[in-house]
Amino acid sequence: MNKVFDFIKKKYKVLVPIMVVFVLLIAIYFLYREYRYDNYREKQEVAVYQYFGGTKKEYTAIITYNLKKVIVDIQGKDKKINYGSTPVYYQDEQTILFPREMTIVFPLKGGASSRLYQYTTYELVNGVHKIVSGRKSHTSRNFFLFDGKELYFFADEVTLKVDGEEYVTLGANSYAKVVGGYTLTYYDKATDKSEVLEIEGKEVTAVNDHVIVNLTDKSFNVYGKKVLLNDPSILNPLLNN
Repeated sequence: MNKVFDFIKKKYKVLVPIMVVFVLLIAIYFLYREYRYDNYREKQEVAVYQYFGGTKKEYTAIITYNLKKVIVDIQGKDKKINYGSTPVYYQDEQTILFPREMTIVFPLKGGASSRLYQYTTYELVNGVHKIVSGRKSHTSRNFFLFDGKELYFFADEVTLKVDGEEYVTLGANSYAKVVGGYTLTYYDKATDKSEVLEIEGKEVTAVNDHVIVNLTDKSFNVYGKKVLLNDPSILNPLLNN
């Protein structure tokens, strides 16, 4: 034993740097493994469509996942797509992808709202509304989404009114937006129809049995109470990852 201690004393200046390097190598290994796990890329090609300015664009999207099966990117395979908050509809599935963060609002829960992460997906399967945001999923009913600026996605059927006059009824999983207060754009999933119309500063609302959403002033009314909508960036996530 004494010989061992004598050896350590003699080689102290050499052994310490070796041990430091060894510990650093172990730390680097574990950090790299975690980095690789988070950043590994698996790419899938999916047939999708979006509407831009009332025109349908069908294309193949390359959707990228990491090892945790979380979507981390979407790009057009053969087309350059500038992704805003316009929903991406899968052609052969009842799945919708949201390229930007969204606010999810629950009118029947006192107007509670939360943030959905970028690349959240939503699907309606056998009557079940399933939201996948990050690594977790959530099932819910009676909600709508807002991008914090101008786009509203409705999971349930709504009727659009312009200055109080009924204009069109949108089926479930449709969206509408008011740009600059003078242009209304909507997409009706039920009929696969989109339209762009000038509204000349008129008020636009979306109405169903549960809520009245004012697309013009970014608010909603529920139980006789007016609630202003929030940008998703200032809200807590619906699903903590």
